[in-house]
Amino acid sequence: MIEKLVDEFSSKCDYVDARVHDIVKETIMLENNDTSNMFLSNKSYGVRVLFKGGWGLVYSYDFTKARSVFEKALKIAKISSGKEKTDFKKPASVKDDKKIIYKIDPFSINPTDKISTLKDYESALKKDPKVKRTSLLMDNARVNKSVYAPGININQEFTINIFRAFVTAREGNVIQSSNKHYSKIGGYETIQSLNLEEITQEILERANRLLNAKAPKPERATVVCDPMMTGLFFHEAVGHACEADHIINKASVLADKRSQLIASEEVNLIDDPTIKERGFYWYDDEGVKAKPTPLITKGRLVGLMHSLKTANQLGEEPTSNGRSMNADYPPIPRMSNTILKPGKWSIDDLIKEVGNGYYVKGFGGGIVDPISGQFSFGASECFKIINGEVSESLRDVTLAGSILKILKGIKVGKDFTKTHLTSTCGKGGQSARVGECCPSILIEDVVIGGSA
Repeated sequence: MIEKLVDEFSSKCDYVDARVHDIVKETIMLENNDTSNMFLSNKSYGVRVLFKGGWGLVYSYDFTKARSVFEKALKIAKISSGKEKTDFKKPASVKDDKKIIYKIDPFSINPTDKISTLKDYESALKKDPKVKRTSLLMDNARVNKSVYAPGININQEFTINIFRAFVTAREGNVIQSSNKHYSKIGGYETIQSLNLEEITQEILERANRLLNAKAPKPERATVVCDPMMTGLFFHEAVGHACEADHIINKASVLADKRSQLIASEEVNLIDDPTIKERGFYWYDDEGVKAKPTPLITKGRLVGLMHSLKTANQLGEEPTSNGRSMNADYPPIPRMSNTILKPGKWSIDDLIKEVGNGYYVKGFGGGIVDPISGQFSFGASECFKIINGEVSESLRDVTLAGSILKILKGIKVGKDFTKTHLTSTCGKGGQSARVGECCPSILIEDVVIGGSA
């Protein structure tokens, strides 16, 4: 029905496409022995029409009213249209059906077995008397996405798993938290592959280090970032600045930097949805075949991430980055997997290169002003580096600085890591699953423990 209406309405406008999203998700939470089990099933479709420069977008959950939805989208497009037909370059024709292959269907596992698994983690974490609160989560989702446009009929099925463990520990008047996040595309075997002893030991050791750590004194310093913090930096501070809509709207610190040397020649950054990490897909939400997009090559800004709309605005090729949270929203330029290619430095050599500075691991969120390029990120953990050696542990650490200044002095490690984090990126009211695969880096002139 949807496909036939797309073909019919393609003769009435300059461009038309439709997205159908069918989502099934089970989320189990265990918090201090209190269990909740939530099940979501949602199917919707969205229709987008372009008519003489005007766009119309309408979505619905009622598939029996599809014709009226198409008609309404066309009517909305005509209200904001101009006088001339839009010369809109469409994606290449393709018909494809893709599905994640897995060994164990997550929805074949009884919820009581999943709760039992979480309770095993809870018991192991609570063996430490300093742990005062635990929170565990398991999320299994199956997402079917279909895209229909003239010459395009694509269906993709993804099965995605999330595991999170969080503890709050207390010693005297000091309270600290520690966590582990894990996500991977595939079947329930990805959850079963996790090592309970290793994960709980990692969480508890970090919690105890933080309880005995000191807060840093604010200063400008040289810092080594582990792969998780590297991923956060390049996603938030650099990736968003390379999204074409931000460039078009002059809302990016990189708006006038195309082809310029903006970073150390050691920096080679790409966006790659073809790597089977959390940001993986075969086609974007506009039917463009997934491919790697170079963003920075040897320090030079060489590319942007495009949707069909921004590619047409700038007269460039789409890059398979047109993504929508679900059928209720239009596709916009979004990252997939942010990849910083490995460099030549070992982690030991990076730490020795610092001399006196800091080594930060993990992340605790942050903010970026994409126009000015100023950023501030929290680190899960930090260590003082003294005379090229990692020493005392620090807590409550933030990093702040300027994107363009930091990029120029980066040294890139060779410890390339797939972090398997539960990363979800927000933009324009939409969230999207994303991944990061990065090595450690050395950055200079960073404000530690304060704001720039």
